[in-house]
Amino acid sequence: MASYRFVADTLPAEPNFPTTMRRYSYDPAAKTYSLLSATNINNYKVEILTIDKDSTGRVWATWQQGNQIYLNVTATDGQTWGTPFPHPAALSNVSVDDTSAVIAFGPGKMGLMWSREVGDSTDGMYWSYHVDGAPNTDWSAPVAAVSGLQSSDDHMNLKWLDSSGGRVFAAVKTSFTSAPEPLIQLLALSGTTWSAHTIAAVSECPNRVIVLIDESTQMLRTFATYPKPGGTTNDGVCTSSGGAIYEKSSPLDNIAFTTAKTARIVDADQYVHNVTSTKQNLNSAVRGTGNSGLLVLADVNATSRYWHFYDPSGGGDTTAPTVTGSSPAAGATDVAVTANVTGSFSEEMDPSTVTTNTFTLTAGTTTVPAAVTYNSTVATLVPSADLAAGTSYTATIRGGSGGVKDVAGNALATDKTWTFTTASAAGGTPETVTLAATADSYVSSAPPGTNFGTSATLGVDNSPVEVTYLKFDLSPYAGRTLESATLQLSVGANASTGKQNVKLVADDSWTESGITYNNRPAPGTGIGTLGPTKVNTVYSIPLTVSSLTGELGQQLSLGLDSSSSDAVDLHSKEAGSTLAPKLVLTLK
Repeated sequence: MASYRFVADTLPAEPNFPTTMRRYSYDPAAKTYSLLSATNINNYKVEILTIDKDSTGRVWATWQQGNQIYLNVTATDGQTWGTPFPHPAALSNVSVDDTSAVIAFGPGKMGLMWSREVGDSTDGMYWSYHVDGAPNTDWSAPVAAVSGLQSSDDHMNLKWLDSSGGRVFAAVKTSFTSAPEPLIQLLALSGTTWSAHTIAAVSECPNRVIVLIDESTQMLRTFATYPKPGGTTNDGVCTSSGGAIYEKSSPLDNIAFTTAKTARIVDADQYVHNVTSTKQNLNSAVRGTGNSGLLVLADVNATSRYWHFYDPSGGGDTTAPTVTGSSPAAGATDVAVTANVTGSFSEEMDPSTVTTNTFTLTAGTTTVPAAVTYNSTVATLVPSADLAAGTSYTATIRGGSGGVKDVAGNALATDKTWTFTTASAAGGTPETVTLAATADSYVSSAPPGTNFGTSATLGVDNSPVEVTYLKFDLSPYAGRTLESATLQLSVGANASTGKQNVKLVADDSWTESGITYNNRPAPGTGIGTLGPTKVNTVYSIPLTVSSLTGELGQQLSLGLDSSSSDAVDLHSKEAGSTLAPKLVLTLK
């Protein structure tokens, strides 16, 4: 536990006030704590200080001092502190109002986020990391999770999704003042890319946000102060002094805080503020918090009391998983003899239950020798040899007590079985399918931090740079043979005399509601060309089949960019199904 003297907001750190880390031992029988040691981290009164422990047992601390982001770290004993030092990057020189936070994430890294509010284009929320075991001052070059004037404030709360490796989430506050702009956001790190997602706008008057991860339900649960509900003293008043604690939640893998917020802590007479909770994730097999429930705590300054909200399930998962998709599809014919078999689940599964005993393929009464793997929410059965031509096969995913289970231990209710038939030796009849885009958006270098996911148009231009992104679901077509592919695009009110390039995008993690110019994935290999174009015209663009073959059985992301400054505006799926981007495939 790190204990420090608090210096008021906007005042500089003040010397001769030690910050102390105390280590305790817990006796579960007596339900008491005993002090093991007390050592000093620094000698300053500060506004914010956080600690976390890395994989080698060293404890890290961070705070803002003298308009710089400072750090200190113990030896591997976890208690002997070294000498405080500033983060080595120039961007860690900040304002007196800025703060920082550390979080251990994996494998084997310590992450650091800080706010930067100096009043220029370098303002933002910055991220840097240290590899466990490296020299203390060896930190990665800072990257902006968000950037631009008013894009940051000195509030942040960090969590790491244990099961994912490098996925980190930060609930942060901005300094925006216009009603529709985001005031609290969820920043998400996947690999090396950050994306920003609005939790609540300025008009909702939110403050002091935290985020919790429920691993069993794969939900992000955020809690913040909002104006008090009707029927209470000062209901609806927007103030920085407090209000009531509300929750907004989102699925982990499709971040969107679109549902209405829910009141969790309300004092009818006084303001509730400063919600807090555990550092650990909820219901995590990795951190031993299975069936932990959810507890949040908030204070009422006027009466010097704490209030709490407790959800005994933690939003815990009591729902049986289901099989939401399969490949080859049930009843499919002319399936390639080289096909693998996949089953997609409604939620994260316990990998140890997805085995060759619970996922099988048979031809009549004969079991096909195969390997079974599991990744994310998809189980894949890979036969040891090509399947027989012109043969009916039955795939089975076992349910019940001996079958597959989700991470909360809920079993698939019943066996899931489906059949398909492989193509005859002479080959099958080609099938043409038309797929609507599952996500589309465009990004613009002006403004680079804006998301256009709800726009009815998709821009492609070189000045300013505008790039369109499209996503199609090719997961049902694993093992099929692709004979041709055509991208259909409808030009809106603005046509172009130039040409636009259709390119593969290797990174499928972008989302329609989260992609911006700042976090855009890079387009790769060119596979088709559009242009010149006319308004209100539909164009069919042949795509390179060899480049798309490897995309069958997974998500396909495409990007459209241009070297021409004569922009074109395409219709997005928000313009209606008739005008929406489509992908036409001919398969065997």
